[in-house]
Amino acid sequence: MSGEMDRYELEDLIERLESIRGRNTELVSLYIPEGYEMSEIINFLTEEKSEAENIKSKSTRKNVQAALDKIQRRLKEVGETPEKGVALFAGNVSEQEGRPEIEMWEVVPPEPVGSRRYRCDKEFVLEPLENLVIESDIYGLVVVDRSEAAIGYLKGNTLRVEQTLSSNVPGKTKAGGQSQQRFERIRENLYDTFLNQVAEAAKKAFFDKAREGELLGIIIGGPGFAKDDLIDKDYLHRSLEDAIIARKDTNYSGEEGLHELMEKSEDVIEESQAIREQELVKEFLTNLKEENGLSTYGLEEVAKALNMGAVDKVLISEDVDMVEVTYKCGEEDEVEYVDRSDLEGLQCDDGSDPDIVDQRGLVEVVKEKAEQMDTEVHRISPDSKEGKRLKNMGGIAAILRYRIN
Repeated sequence: MSGEMDRYELEDLIERLESIRGRNTELVSLYIPEGYEMSEIINFLTEEKSEAENIKSKSTRKNVQAALDKIQRRLKEVGETPEKGVALFAGNVSEQEGRPEIEMWEVVPPEPVGSRRYRCDKEFVLEPLENLVIESDIYGLVVVDRSEAAIGYLKGNTLRVEQTLSSNVPGKTKAGGQSQQRFERIRENLYDTFLNQVAEAAKKAFFDKAREGELLGIIIGGPGFAKDDLIDKDYLHRSLEDAIIARKDTNYSGEEGLHELMEKSEDVIEESQAIREQELVKEFLTNLKEENGLSTYGLEEVAKALNMGAVDKVLISEDVDMVEVTYKCGEEDEVEYVDRSDLEGLQCDDGSDPDIVDQRGLVEVVKEKAEQMDTEVHRISPDSKEGKRLKNMGGIAAILRYRIN
């Protein structure tokens, strides 16, 4: 199999695959997790080729079978799945009807493929890949009641269970008198000890990520009052208290409770991400208004500041779809940034078509440079008022570490 892709290569490929549309349901997507027997997958593809005989359209039938055949031949060559699994995409990319051009892409991702998935459709199934390249959208989750607790991370749509804990807190007793009072004191002491253990486990899981800015928020849930005690009675470290963005009632605790909490937190996470984006754009705009020299915008100016190591954060609108294209119009290589939609119209000065040497998505290029300079890169939705302003200013901006000439 081909080597493991880094996230920049993967983001660029996702952009490419998103732009492809089939005339009919002729684009094949196949995800294979680690550990699957290749012979089982190959046999499955043979069955799918046979099923494709029932497709009424002759051209669609041929294109689907050709795509499946291409994937199948590749799997026979390699023999086993890579450690993190693999995703394969194949289909007709020709824009001329009746003259098919079957292409295949093979992806060994930077994070494990979660589950086996197959689909033949008018577009490729890319959501699992998109979830694998989400970098900093990490949320901490804690569910707790008097008997147990669980702590985990949510990254994209992937939940990772970090730790589970069980308490020694006994249930209530019907005994009376001093025995009852003594029992209640013991019970409350054990409960206090357990919440301290949960708080310490949360600190161990989240403290470094919160300090380094990787943790976007903490959500705490549970079926009873234990979650409220954990938050309101100062069990948690101050930095974790400040990171709490919501508390939610759940029916369960433990691992099952974490999954329930994840499902119930979609609205909170979406809102917190939008607020974070808006705050970043507001910081950029405030610098411009104050003319303090700590903001710049436009591709040329941002690139200049990046090369100097002066950029703290780069903001790129999600509507920006530019590529860095390297081409020849003679002996010398030329590099230019163009909208992806204008790539086919690129011409040399004499009107001839250039020889395209290489092309990379702008986000990939910026992130590669940003990583060298310890610079954060943020994609900004154009849906908010602030996001629209960024888009109207060229879609790319930077917040600087220091003023430059």
